[in-house]
Parts: sequence; C-alpha cells; structure tokens
Amino acid sequence: MNSQPFRPALLRAAPLWSPLRGVLIMSAFAAAALVSGCGGGSDNDDPVVRGPSAEQGRQVFRYETFGNQRFWTDAMQLPQGIAGAQVTPLQALGLGLNVNVGALSAGTAQALLDALDQVENGTAPEDTALGNPAVTLLLINEGAVIGVVPFDENGDRKPLGSDAAYDDMDSLDIAGGDKVGVTCALCHAKTDGSVVPAGTVGPGSVGAETDGVIAGGLDVGAIFAAADNPLAYLPLLQLQFDALQGATIGKGDFAGIPSGGTVADATAAARTYLTGTFMDGQEEKRYYGSTSFDATPDGIGNATYIPPFFRTDLAAPWGHSGAFAELNDFNNLVYTVALDPTSLLTADGRAFLNVLAGPVGDEIADRYEAVLRDTGVIPDGVAVADALPYVDVARDNLAPGSPAGPVGRRVSDARLADLTAYTNRLAAPPAPEGLDAQQVSQGETLFTTARADGGAGCSGCHTANPNQAVRDVIIPIATLYPAYGMPPVILDRSGAGLTPIQNSNAGPAPSYDDSVVVLDASVRGEVRGEAKPLLLGLNTKLNFLHDGSVGGETPGAGLEALLNPARGTDSPHPFYFPRNLDGGDDQAGRDALVQYLLSRTTD
Repeated sequence: MNSQPFRPALLRAAPLWSPLRGVLIMSAFAAAALVSGCGGGSDNDDPVVRGPSAEQGRQVFRYETFGNQRFWTDAMQLPQGIAGAQVTPLQALGLGLNVNVGALSAGTAQALLDALDQVENGTAPEDTALGNPAVTLLLINEGAVIGVVPFDENGDRKPLGSDAAYDDMDSLDIAGGDKVGVTCALCHAKTDGSVVPAGTVGPGSVGAETDGVIAGGLDVGAIFAAADNPLAYLPLLQLQFDALQGATIGKGDFAGIPSGGTVADATAAARTYLTGTFMDGQEEKRYYGSTSFDATPDGIGNATYIPPFFRTDLAAPWGHSGAFAELNDFNNLVYTVALDPTSLLTADGRAFLNVLAGPVGDEIADRYEAVLRDTGVIPDGVAVADALPYVDVARDNLAPGSPAGPVGRRVSDARLADLTAYTNRLAAPPAPEGLDAQQVSQGETLFTTARADGGAGCSGCHTANPNQAVRDVIIPIATLYPAYGMPPVILDRSGAGLTPIQNSNAGPAPSYDDSVVVLDASVRGEVRGEAKPLLLGLNTKLNFLHDGSVGGETPGAGLEALLNPARGTDSPHPFYFPRNLDGGDDQAGRDALVQYLLSRTTD
C-alpha cells in the first residue's frame, strides 16, 4: 500500500493574516451567536425549511453520505492525509473549507474566541489555536467542517459538538475505526462569515451555515491531493490513454497520468494534476481549478465551476452538459459515482463506461482495478465484488446507462426526494446593497430588449423574470462557441445512438467543451451542448461560464469581463454589449447590465 504522506508543501500556501480592521472585534451579537449556537439547540426554526420533507432534506444535504465514509477513509485515506500533513485551521480556511459554529462544543467555541482575541492583541495567528493541527481534527470530529462528516467505529454518525450527546473526551480515532465521509454541503454551502469572514485568511469562513450557495474558493484539487491515496479517485482524474496512443484531454500542458510505472510515480502525477499550474498567455492557471469539481468518470481533465444549489425548482436540466432531465437522477449520479467511484468496477459500472467511452471505458476500469489492488484497497486474493462498492443503495438492478441509475445503482428515493424538497426551497441570495436603481432599471431594459432593437438580447436565451423557471432546453455547443468548429472524432459512439466523443483540441479555447466530451445530453436524445444556468445570486460568484474561465477580482468585474467585446469573437459565449467594438464601446450600457445582473434574486 502507498503510505507516503502528502507533503505539506503541496498545500497551496494560506495567505498571511491580513489586518482585520476591526472585523474580529466581536460584537456582542456575534459572540452570542457563536456560543449560543453550540448549545445543541434545534435549528428547525430556519425560515427556509417548510414542512417535514424539507426538514429531512436538510439532514440529507448536510450529513447524508450513503456510506461513502468508507471510500474517503479506507480508499482515498483523506483524514489520514490531513492528519499526516498537519493541516492547521488556518490552512483549512486557506483551502476554502468552512466551519459551522452551530456545531461546536462550548469548549471549542471558546477556544476559537480566545484565539481571535489573541490575534486582535498582536499574537501571530499560527501561535494560537488557529495554528494547531490538532484543532483541525477536533473541528472535524465535532462535525463543524461543513460537508465533512465523522462516524464512529460502529458506523454511526457522531453527534455534533453542540449536541448534548457529544463526549468532550472523544477524538477522531481513524486507527480505532472512526471514518470521515463527504456530503453535498462541502461544495454547495458556506457560512455567513459572522465570526471569520471569507477573505480574512483565505476563501474559507467561520459562522452560521448557509446552504445552497457556492463554496467560493474551495480548492477541491488540493483537498483531494492531501489524501494519502489520491489514486483511489483515478477515473475522475486526467489520464493518458493507451488506447489513444498516449493522448490525453484536459487543460494546459498536463500530459495525463500514464499507465504502468510505480504507484509512487502515478501518485505524484495525480497530485501534479490536482494542484499544478500552467501558463495561459500571461496568466497562471490551475489544471484543476479552484471552486471546481469533476463529477464525470471519463479520465478527462474537465473539472467545472461549482454551481449554486438554491431554488432548484427553477432550474433544469442538470449537470453543465444537461445530461440529466431530473434533479433526483443527477443527485443519484453524484452519490453513486462522484462521491464513490468504486461503483464503476461492478459489472454495471463497467457497462456504463463502455456505453460512454468504448475502449477507453475498458481501459479506465482495468486501470482503476489495478490501482486499487496495487494500493491495497482491494486486498490480495479478494474479488472486486467482495470488497466494493462502498455506497449504500436501495436498488442495484437498474439498466446500466439509464438516467435513474447510470451504474445500475440508486440510493434511497425517499431521501433523494427530501433533498430536492429542501434545495427547491432554499432562497436565492439577496441583491447586494448599494446598487444604482437607475442603472438596474436601464440594465433590465437592455437585458430584455432584442439586439435588433438596440438591446443586449439576453432574454433570447435566459429567463427575463428571475422568479420563473429557465427553459428546459440544451444550447448547442456550436451556438455557445462558434469558433469551435468540427474537431476530429477520437471515439465513435454512434452505434449506441449517441453522438461521437470528440477531441477538444479545436478552437482558441480548447478546454471549453471538455465537460461535454463524454457525458452530455445526447445520452437522453438531446443535442451536444449545455444547460442554461440560473442567473441568480451572481454577486456571490467571481468566475463565470461553466469552466470558470472568465472572471475578476469582484463579481462585478467578472461580469464586466464576460460582457466585454474585447474578449473577441472567437471566445466561448461571445455574446457581448455592444456586440463588438467596431462601432465604438458602450461602457455605460455595459455597467448598467452588470448592475442589473447583480440585482437578480427571487421574491
């Protein structure tokens, strides 16, 4: 088994603690919220929760792993890697992880308040509890790291630190049988920043949990790289394919994880992909971008920008590529594949890979089994079926490749329905304060007015009324990226009634379509393209387009860049205001559009 610990140097360095300018001089309200949130009281009075189904859905969203703690602990060895790397709370915040104060025990809450007070009085943060790796494990053990859920040696979820049943003497004992799983909330929740705002020590925050929003700045790649065995995630990493004569598909100059070689070499290559950078012109970019997650088991480097998960009743279809018509089906894919890819080694999982990727599907499965054997996840002499998969399912008899169970497996329909009931009711973030009402009104007019009549024509694709559902259609890739052209086919799926897999090496932005190279809407008879996003809560985003390739230092700057014709007619989503710069710029009109887009929320 690969037991080499993850080197702390591979963690992206947390920014130096900047002057807090009074933010951490705790108001009486914030201090009371911190301590009172740790008394084990119910949060069922949350105005978002309406009815028992939604209340159960919140539990699913925050704490349901469907057994994936066995994958993350026994296969990926994520908690072992975090412990071995001596990750401090400061580094955890630097990775974009968020801490829910409502889950803390009174003792831990007070320790954090003491640390903040020490920092305010001149102590270096690393010399307080914030610089103590043991505190990170304590936060995990108390269930306070959002989306990271601890289990005891009997397989039972541990009580929150704020619960009356929590044992102050308990610790996270992986060697003794404790495990750690992952939930939706890791990527789709953060805090209100009432204790430590995002940006104080990195993108992570400390405060009351806020569900459905993007965990902005979450460095999924670096978190996965911190695991002792990142190769356990092989099908969702970028591979070099023997069946394609060494070809690979992904961003930048990463050559792909090759087959053969030693476990140590493959592990190093995986960590390079997960944390490494390349130069795109004058800009340094990540292979596996921040605030991104790869949910497609295709061996392609196609991590896409994490979407919000509020007001899901207004959005459809699901996945950036629109491959799923129903939200419950999409969520099932996440639970049965993205959060536990070992299902791919069942007979139905292999069939799913073959439906999608033909001979590359066989190669992915064969290499994955070999890696899990070489790293000791599948013990010597044990059949795959006797060791895997880990995920707990209610059904395992579905047709491979079907929307209801792409790998033949489906978790509890009741819990999926509860989850949808909850996310359907999560409110969109409010509009930011300080917007110019006149510009917002002007921007709305431009948004809804056709180009032929002098407007931006945005409502030709996007919903004009933010309270109405988006139109359930796929926008073809040729419309979204006219300069893409027709790249060469590298694998043909046409015999299965699906569009061919295409090499993403054409056009000036060759990685733009990577997320739809394999798993796209053609699996359900639609065109190859993308679903339209909800244009809500845009003031919470710094990057735009599904690959996060357009952005700025602020949400407004990111939207300005998206709408600015200076990006050029050959760029993805070349829908600007004005249409181009030939007739002169209209900065005032674009500013108004930005103000309107930032204002969009639901009633």
